Amino acid sequence: MKDSDQAMLHFVYNSQLVGAFVCHDGRKGEWVLQIPFFPPYQTMDDFSIGKVREMVWAGLGMDSNEANECDFDVLSIRPWTMSSLVAQSYVNKSNNMVLVGDAAHAFPPAGGFGMNTGLQDSHNLAWRLALLLRSSNHHMASSVLTKYESDRKPIATQNAALSVRNYNRTLRIAKACYLDAQHPELLTTVLGSPPMSLLPLETRQGMFRRLVHVAMMPLASLTSLNSSLHANHIERNVQSILESGGSLPLVFPKYEIGFSYEHGAQSKKEDASNDTKGYYPRMRVGYRLPHIILEVWNSSISHARDGWSVLETTSHEAEDPSDSLFITLTDISSQLRKVLSYDTPVFTLLVLGALPASSLTSMRQAIDKVSNKMNTPLIMANILPEAPSDEDNVSENNITLIDSQRVIWKLMSEESSNTADNPCNAMVIVRPDGHISSAEFVEEGKISTAVEKIISKGLESAV
Repeated sequence: MKDSDQAMLHFVYNSQLVGAFVCHDGRKGEWVLQIPFFPPYQTMDDFSIGKVREMVWAGLGMDSNEANECDFDVLSIRPWTMSSLVAQSYVNKSNNMVLVGDAAHAFPPAGGFGMNTGLQDSHNLAWRLALLLRSSNHHMASSVLTKYESDRKPIATQNAALSVRNYNRTLRIAKACYLDAQHPELLTTVLGSPPMSLLPLETRQGMFRRLVHVAMMPLASLTSLNSSLHANHIERNVQSILESGGSLPLVFPKYEIGFSYEHGAQSKKEDASNDTKGYYPRMRVGYRLPHIILEVWNSSISHARDGWSVLETTSHEAEDPSDSLFITLTDISSQLRKVLSYDTPVFTLLVLGALPASSLTSMRQAIDKVSNKMNTPLIMANILPEAPSDEDNVSENNITLIDSQRVIWKLMSEESSNTADNPCNAMVIVRPDGHISSAEFVEEGKISTAVEKIISKGLESAV
């Protein structure tokens, strides 16, 4: 079972084993076998090393006598209770303890959302802790951590529900084999209720084992060389599920990169049929900043070439180091922090559209005022639909980016009544983790007066 090119999940249904082989490391041959366990009517004695080895052989469709050809080591055998839990609170009252990852939530292992959600937690929390460590504002500590919880808890709740739906999807194949997960649960309930509960536990354990064995016996027809009506029915059932896309999917773009911190976005009940819906980029508060290819205008490169997430594509490959760079907008805050050598996470103010030279001073003053007041670093970048006709009008102190396809205007227009054909001014506040905290169009000629209000609104919504 050592192979780098293989399926990660193998569900096995036969008369000797119902379980799932999960590949942890194909190159090293490290696997986990998940087997249903129903205490107290099953005990760990039912899963001794010898018995588990026989189950593994049965799952591989082999006999223990074939051990000379391939063998395996059982590293551990442990009981585990599957659950779907989300902590009531992510932060304690003293604001000195924060829950992240598995400490904050536990999901069924169907879809890989336990680790992914934990990584997202860390991504959301890291920049908040970095800001707190440089701030002496105790009120800010409460606010920043409370907003971590209000961001992440709804996502965890959403992913927990998705993981349960995914687990139920895995049961469809079992039902197609005429095995229903509710039957063992019903049996344990009956055995634990009068009058059956009056029997000795050992007697009820024996009854449970025999009934489970009887329930699995028909699966022997699947491995029989002789065709049977039962096996044909199962084959058609399973084939129907697979052809209709009813098995467990492994890619969930809508939840993996399309999740949002927009207030109330997770409150509505999800339609299970849309779980595998694709990701569509949005320039909307709470959403992750989309991947948009931008050119770094020449005067901006003088800051530094290192730090940009440079895209080397056929159409955008720079042959000369002095040529413009093409970057992605997605992690712009992280890029600017590196390019400008900040030692703390930074927010980014994206100003869309041409900036009159007369407004630059007042804008910088407004940025400094709000940034200093909230003790939160903020960097401004100007995005234009085309290269300036006179580069002298582009200040060397500005970061200037070119969106020649006007993608960002198109996405902004989809969230408002403005049209992308007339790329007017707009302001977008981007958090250190790449999520949008504010996005607004600004009336022509009012950008310098609106900047302080928009920046304040964007920072306050995040911290």
